[in-house]
Amino acid sequence: MLGLIALGLTSIMIYTLVKNALLGKQLSKDDQFKGNIELIIPVTPTTEFFLEAWQKSISTFQLGSGQLKVHVLIDGHHASLNDWQELRKNIPYLEIHSFPMRPSHVDPIPWMLDQMAPKIQAEVVIIGDAELVPTEHAFLSIAKTVIEKESSYFVVPQTAKFNVVGEAISVLNPTLAFTSFFGFRKWRRNLTHPLLSISQGWMAMSLKTFKEIDFKSVRISTWKEAISRQWDEQGKTYHLAFGEKHLLRFYPEDLKVQILQLKDKWDELWNKRDKMGFWLYLTALFLWSFPVICLFTHPFWSIASFFLLILYRFFSKIVFQESWKSIVLHPLACIVWLGTFAWWLSEKVKAKYFVKENRGMN
Repeated sequence: MLGLIALGLTSIMIYTLVKNALLGKQLSKDDQFKGNIELIIPVTPTTEFFLEAWQKSISTFQLGSGQLKVHVLIDGHHASLNDWQELRKNIPYLEIHSFPMRPSHVDPIPWMLDQMAPKIQAEVVIIGDAELVPTEHAFLSIAKTVIEKESSYFVVPQTAKFNVVGEAISVLNPTLAFTSFFGFRKWRRNLTHPLLSISQGWMAMSLKTFKEIDFKSVRISTWKEAISRQWDEQGKTYHLAFGEKHLLRFYPEDLKVQILQLKDKWDELWNKRDKMGFWLYLTALFLWSFPVICLFTHPFWSIASFFLLILYRFFSKIVFQESWKSIVLHPLACIVWLGTFAWWLSEKVKAKYFVKENRGMN
């Protein structure tokens, strides 16, 4: 039964990924846009920032004067504040907004977005993660699409290529799981929302759509899920777009640092208010790892699942422009993810047991 379930869900992931690849918008350097764009980047204690990658990217920007503004919203005193200030020396259109006096009873990102909302006036508004580094074509292409299609988009990034093992590990993240389930309208509320909350990407929309978002009523800590829920309630739809090489998701170049951060990543996922995204991603990781962990207990189903995963990763290669070498390392990447999960879980159990033991001694 377990093998049959694994094969069925993997088949659904293949179908959905192919469907999204065919229907989704691919960002292109040929797209042109003459209007104004504003990018809002909320920064929280768990946010990462890659200064060198940003500096390298903006050195190629040729956007017109006044066409782009980048707003960085910092909750409290974040470690990356100095890096953002360093970047600002080369970006006259970058504005840093620090909020050290945020009320303690509110969620940081919705509250900061609410403070910024009256100041946003561009034709196209993008809210995005700091880990993502865009080219100028990412701005122009998605802005053109938003205005022409009169619709909102969630732009999925491509994973940067530093080293083969790091890329293989990095690509197996919640964003890939989200893309593999997005598209079934009946599932969207139960599956897409939680996975969206832990995915990385850009949410691009028109100014009118942005102004209609009621950030004051948000009671969800993840801004992506909060926005998508409001759009569902208002009867609005959003579509997928794919960043290609114009929107890159970075990860630490040092493999040891990356593995250490994966353990912290599990803690970050668990601490989200909605645990459903955590369990859904864990399910996706189980499907990706099924041939590895069930080879001896379910050999027939594992072999069948292995061939399905080859097909699945072939299409993920097309969608996310992965290298073939990193795809070959898929089993190793699964082992790393599962190993860091076991590491994180053991620490949680030890901490809980240690606390109980101390209480008993006292």
